[in-house]
Amino acid sequence: MDEKNRILDKALIAQRIEHKFAELEIEVRFLLRAHCMIKEKEKFEKEGLKIDKERVLIYSNLSCPLKCKYCFVENLTSNKRKGASYLFKKQFELLKQLPKEIDLIMLGCDTEFFQSKKDSLEILKKLSNLNKNISIITKLPLSQDFIKKLEKIDIKLKQKGNFLTFAESIPCLSSAKEWEPRAPNPRTRIETLKKAYETGIKTLVAIRPLLPIIPDKELKKIVDLTKNYCYGYYSGPLYLKDLKHPLMNKVKVRDLKIRKLQPHWMTKGNIFYKIENRGQTKLLKGIIEKNNKLLFEGAAEAIKHIKKHAEY
Repeated sequence: MDEKNRILDKALIAQRIEHKFAELEIEVRFLLRAHCMIKEKEKFEKEGLKIDKERVLIYSNLSCPLKCKYCFVENLTSNKRKGASYLFKKQFELLKQLPKEIDLIMLGCDTEFFQSKKDSLEILKKLSNLNKNISIITKLPLSQDFIKKLEKIDIKLKQKGNFLTFAESIPCLSSAKEWEPRAPNPRTRIETLKKAYETGIKTLVAIRPLLPIIPDKELKKIVDLTKNYCYGYYSGPLYLKDLKHPLMNKVKVRDLKIRKLQPHWMTKGNIFYKIENRGQTKLLKGIIEKNNKLLFEGAAEAIKHIKKHAEY
């Protein structure tokens, strides 16, 4: 009987060891896969393509002519210059290698995408062959003829179950001359938004960054003037490199939530102060919802919602 028990004990020990090795094998495979994914992301990021969850943000070498006073772009680690190509050849080749789960390409993240209408259309035509959704954000007014050309891109994307999302950036209205002195008047942006919406393109309004100094009535006015021409809104905090920025002189610091961090959607090495006015996002959400629209955390969330609920 003792011999039988010893044999059973050995068999049990062997089984436990086997299970442990199987668990270790699974863990090693998981770690190797995670390591490969990190290396893959680094390959893209090295060329200014930031993979963040299910999207890729394109960081360009092309400088932005608008120079908005709240913008973080001047403090990014990438080299910006006039006349550079918005999307260079190596970036496009890498975009063709994007994993299937990355289904959204975001344009205009760090510069004005439509600086050259000709170049931007050529880029959109190329990207429309990659079977991905495309998102654009701009501050520029666009002609009806140009909007029609964007519509053709959108139609092509829809043939494969994707679509183009067009967002106008309108973080301020009456105070735009102070904080966006080189940018086109917000009213002309709203006219462009209306044209795109009436053409059938999925439109959004970006009240981003959410400036801590913006009065409540100005936020209400932005929503009031745009609510009939968009599918929703998205917003996000102000990011500053230096807390001595002029914006900080016009608001009570005790009303702010300030954290120093690396934004997850920026390329590595970019450390900024994330600045939020306590209660401001909740207020904006309330204003938007009173007008039967939704406020999203970002463009990616808005696009996911549109894709799920809007008919093509």
